[in-house]
Amino acid sequence: MNFNLSVDTSAPLLPSPDTNPRRQLLTPLPEAGHFLMVIDNSSCEKFVTCPQSAYNYLVLGREPHAKNAALVFGGALHCGLEALLLGKSDAEQDQAILSFFAHHPAPPDEYRTESNCLEVLRHYRQRSSFPDYEWQLQSDDRGPLVERAFELPLGVVEVNAFIDMPWWNPHPEEAMYHKSLVVENPDKSTSIHRFVSHIHIAWSGRMDAIATVNGLTRVVDHKTTSIAGDQVIQDFQLSNQTIGYVWAARQLWPHLDVRGFAVNFVHLKKPVKGCGLMDRGPRGGDPALNFFRAFFQYSDERLSWWQNNALDIVSDFIHCLSRNSFPSHTKWCFGKYGKCPYHDVCCQDDSAVRSNMIKSDMFKDVTWNPTANR
Repeated sequence: MNFNLSVDTSAPLLPSPDTNPRRQLLTPLPEAGHFLMVIDNSSCEKFVTCPQSAYNYLVLGREPHAKNAALVFGGALHCGLEALLLGKSDAEQDQAILSFFAHHPAPPDEYRTESNCLEVLRHYRQRSSFPDYEWQLQSDDRGPLVERAFELPLGVVEVNAFIDMPWWNPHPEEAMYHKSLVVENPDKSTSIHRFVSHIHIAWSGRMDAIATVNGLTRVVDHKTTSIAGDQVIQDFQLSNQTIGYVWAARQLWPHLDVRGFAVNFVHLKKPVKGCGLMDRGPRGGDPALNFFRAFFQYSDERLSWWQNNALDIVSDFIHCLSRNSFPSHTKWCFGKYGKCPYHDVCCQDDSAVRSNMIKSDMFKDVTWNPTANR
């Protein structure tokens, strides 16, 4: 298989989004009936949460214009932390945050603001360490292992079915190698389904850093959260991202013997009116801002389990593709980030109305690509 990144690609060398666009869901490969599907943690989360939501996002490629305030705040802070890890000046770190906010509009929020994001980074710099913090950033011949993107072969799923591919406009030479079938839809329109014999799966993502922390080389990630303590830590123990990134790191840098994952949590809640983020407030209590860390270590058996589990999840998604039916998991219409962005679409009884809403300017094309520059 040909992938668009080599294993030693680093963030400064990545092509711009214009030359490294988001891949279509199934990319044709030279062998007849063979296609490439690139998945990431976000793709997997969307499907296991609600296949119908995954259909809107992954198949139709449509998403809301504005992300929620929590995700924008976390993304902006990530940009500032990236600049910090790369040794850039305080001013450059702050500018990275401001630039992210400028390019990613979000609904107004009481405390997830630009100014508070800058204050969080300032406190992070001042602390410079956690209580158990022993840090040695790892490097290779490309430089520090910071913000490294990857795209790695994960496995091959045998399909042998005709699949509707509304996103694919093949070149004539591509169409020659892939059998097609004209299907009449319930609304009397027709669509062209392509025969798929095998789908080659690639696992994609971007790691914050690789570092030796407390004597063990780990993938390091930063997470903003409004929940503290064991509740949020346990949520990451079997996370698709934590185990999957360790699996990827072991493929990319086998000599480092990466065995663990460290999550640097930035716990932020709404501050008391008139108080700074680190103030306890007039009645005491914990400050609005707190930093804590969790460590996870994974055996070869657990990493193998993750790979098989990820392929099973993708296989279920492919099954939905092949039967052209994506069930709705209505329990998650409202979750930790509020209402599902497609909730109002799903509430429409008429399928034509739902289709027109998704295509309308209420939504935009999905452009997220973890292997492209932000």
